[in-house]
Amino acid sequence: MTVTHLPRLEELDADAAIQEAASQVNPSSRASFQRTTGVDTRRAFLRKAGVGGVALVGGGVLLGASAGTARAGHDNPVAITDVDILNFALTLEYLEASFYVQALGSGSQTLPPGVPASAGKFKRGAITGAKQFAGFGGRIRNTSYGYLSAIRDHEVTHVAFLQGALGGAAAPACIFDFSKGLTNVGTFLATARTLENTGVMAYDGAIRYVDAGDNLQAGAQIATVEARHAAYLNLITRHSPFPSAFDAGKKPSEIVTAVLATGFIKSCPHPVLELFAKLKANGA
Repeated sequence: MTVTHLPRLEELDADAAIQEAASQVNPSSRASFQRTTGVDTRRAFLRKAGVGGVALVGGGVLLGASAGTARAGHDNPVAITDVDILNFALTLEYLEASFYVQALGSGSQTLPPGVPASAGKFKRGAITGAKQFAGFGGRIRNTSYGYLSAIRDHEVTHVAFLQGALGGAAAPACIFDFSKGLTNVGTFLATARTLENTGVMAYDGAIRYVDAGDNLQAGAQIATVEARHAAYLNLITRHSPFPSAFDAGKKPSEIVTAVLATGFIKSCPHPVLELFAKLKANGA
């Protein structure tokens, strides 16, 4: 199954924030897709994230003890559920976590299912010695590898958290190829900036489709961290860390279009393809 007839990236990204770095990798590529298997769950991350009043029902899905009493109150098509939006977020987190692991290596933490281990492409010296940090001063240069590694660890934790929240309903991961985004330190940082800013737009745009209060809180707790990542990456790539008073939200289907345009997704399992199609069909 192949995702087709999606709107053009230019129609969705009027300010060119996504296109700027996506054009460096492969803006005209089209992903092919195939079926893969499922993933495990991790309940413990719900407690670590501080989400109160969680009720795990329906095979481990995070719905909240009073799912019917706390709603976002926005234009939520009946067909789009909290499970759909959490799996949409999980798919993005798979992408981000896999990108950083391929760039920097697996690190010391245990990787969740769907995030393949990697020895990494860039070691500490390659990052701290990169010309991209010229003129920043010793502190920013010397802390860059540690901060980028911390971002990697956050994204891996987000994957494990969402898998635990979704339980048996968690979508399996797509297959990614970041080779064109990791040609050198410069493309790595530019791609990281694009992915983090896209993540902020994704969470901001998806919140209107979430009903349960616990899910809203969990999404907000991830979104604010993604925004911190974006601010740091904006700074070290010589963009404003806080370019406007409001962040622009994009609908999930718009984010899917933008991510597919990068060419980083090589294939996706059937449940993810069905989710993409469902989001598009419902205008979400």
